[in-house]
Amino acid sequence: MSTRPLSRLDPEEVAKAVTAFINATIMARSHPVQPDDDLELAGLDSMALLKVLLFIEAQFGFWMPDEDLVAANIRTARAFATYICRRSV
Repeated sequence: MSTRPLSRLDPEEVAKAVTAFINATIMARSHPVQPDDDLELAGLDSMALLKVLLFIEAQFGFWMPDEDLVAANIRTARAFATYICRRSV
């Protein structure tokens, strides 16, 4: 995974990348999530959240600070994408 320049991020592309990561590394193959699925309801716990945060750091080059770990930013893969793209401006 290479770090991408933050200035060129497309929210839809980021949502797809986060969703693909979650489905490939966290979810059972028979229970994939979609970009707008509630991740907590899908079964993601604190360890899974940590994996997503590490993916974001590796893929997009920054760590989400604790104060940004609120439901509006982490509820869905699309919420993560919105946060990442907003942070890249």
